[in-house]
Amino acid sequence: MTISNHERVSRALNLLGQGLYPYVEQEMQAVYGDRWLTVATSHLPDHQTSKRKVADLLREDVSAPLIVMSRQWDKVFKKNLGQAERTLVSELINVRNQWAHQSSISIDETYRALDRIAILLKAVSAFEQADNVEKQKLEVLRILSQEQTRYETRQGSVVSPDEEKRIRERLDEILKKLPFQDASLLNQALTHRSYLYENPRAVSEDNELLEFLGDALLTFLSAEYLYRDYSKKSEGELTCIRSVLVDNAQLAKFAIGLDIGKWMRLSNGEATSGGTAKESLLSNTFEAIIGAYFLDSGIEAVRDFIEPQFTSVVEEIISSQPKPDSKILVDPKNRFQEWVQQNIGPITPQYITIQEAGPDHAKEFTVEVRVNGQVYGQGSGRSKKEAEKRAAEAALKKLRLI
Repeated sequence: MTISNHERVSRALNLLGQGLYPYVEQEMQAVYGDRWLTVATSHLPDHQTSKRKVADLLREDVSAPLIVMSRQWDKVFKKNLGQAERTLVSELINVRNQWAHQSSISIDETYRALDRIAILLKAVSAFEQADNVEKQKLEVLRILSQEQTRYETRQGSVVSPDEEKRIRERLDEILKKLPFQDASLLNQALTHRSYLYENPRAVSEDNELLEFLGDALLTFLSAEYLYRDYSKKSEGELTCIRSVLVDNAQLAKFAIGLDIGKWMRLSNGEATSGGTAKESLLSNTFEAIIGAYFLDSGIEAVRDFIEPQFTSVVEEIISSQPKPDSKILVDPKNRFQEWVQQNIGPITPQYITIQEAGPDHAKEFTVEVRVNGQVYGQGSGRSKKEAEKRAAEAALKKLRLI
């Protein structure tokens, strides 16, 4: 039976509600104690609270916990979540309203909604619900890949023939490995936002949207590849292996294999500070190149390029780890949460950003992971997600679990 975009969003919103309610309850109770429901009620529309109990409303209608998070952000949620999550909350309130009003939802809008829902669920450590949404994202991406023809209607190169020739000459070495039909797309994939920020007249686009598309493609293609070639392994084993395949560290290695750092376009400051060797920039640029190659040559070309690289990594994992579901391979945040639940109780570790440094285009985040107020680990990264992962790894090392 064909599932509509409206139904896909509905299912994801239900999962979001399941993940948000316990988090909102925990955080509100930490600040207001037994008064938390009364405070939550004060922020919800009267027509909603007059029809049913607030606790039921918070569990059953995802707009309720989202509204509470938005209204209580500074007092309750800001200490553990960042501005990016605040933006997600506002965006998802709009998604829920669009869904509730039966508005038309395109496949692109569906993918974006699922992606935002998965990110917020991971931010509040609702990993089970996030994994289910990620599976829905894969199905949507499969549909997007089947709509390749809409990308093939691009009106030729966006640069002049002379500029295309100059780009091809400059990128000749990498074009031998990735034969782009439109070299300007590859050039865009190599353009970091810091370069655009510094050269606004010479450059009109950076690689962020291509990075978004490439991330989705790598998630889909790695899952498809493992399902097809390693179907005898358990879901848990395949999930662990996939997490390694699309981890920033591994994507950076793929980038190094292509010598991407040689062609990345960065600001002078980013380049002189060693940006061409930074793991986060290399992995992000590799994702952007995958997204650009998909637009240029289609899903089969990307699959033919990436699967041999997947194979070498998977073979190494299997040969070095007799049990691919070894705890070493499990996402460190998941692993640390498991340890907390087994040894402390049904508590969600809190990831708190204690420092943000650097300009907007090159932020460095430092995060602490705490349980019951006690600091277990600290980590830094170019994104909060990366910093949280490093903090969880530090906590696991402290506990001698890795």
